[in-house]
Amino acid sequence: MQHVLEIKPLTGFGNIKFGATGEEVEAVLGSPQETETIDVEGEIHEVVVWSYWEKGHAVYFEKELNNVCTNFETDNEGATLFGEKVFGLGEKGVIDLMQKNGFKTFEVEDDDDLDERILFFNDAHLQFVFDDGQLILVSWAVAMDDDEKILWP
Repeated sequence: MQHVLEIKPLTGFGNIKFGATGEEVEAVLGSPQETETIDVEGEIHEVVVWSYWEKGHAVYFEKELNNVCTNFETDNEGATLFGEKVFGLGEKGVIDLMQKNGFKTFEVEDDDDLDERILFFNDAHLQFVFDDGQLILVSWAVAMDDDEKILWP
């Protein structure tokens, strides 16, 4: 079993590309420790989440799209982005790294209830969640055009 830690915006996670089947994900990550079906708020379709608690990853499969992978999350401190360990970077370091790699525009949302700050890089379909200045989660999804048509890698 390979250990996947390379965040690839708009493409996938390590050797797993967006659009991968459950069998393809399992061949790389192994069996999930937990699976859960959730209804996405404001959407009419269901999503199945495979959680790999020990590895710090979650993989999302959309039922409406033949159960293929459309989103990843990780809180694994060994995860890399553009060759750098992203969890070792602060907010400014993340912004600099993203902008250096062509993703210039971002939005910031502060959740005062949770003391979280989220950086959204919409052109990368990527978000970084910070708690008290520390990066705690990276989440990224397959690209979509302005008409919400999926752009598979």
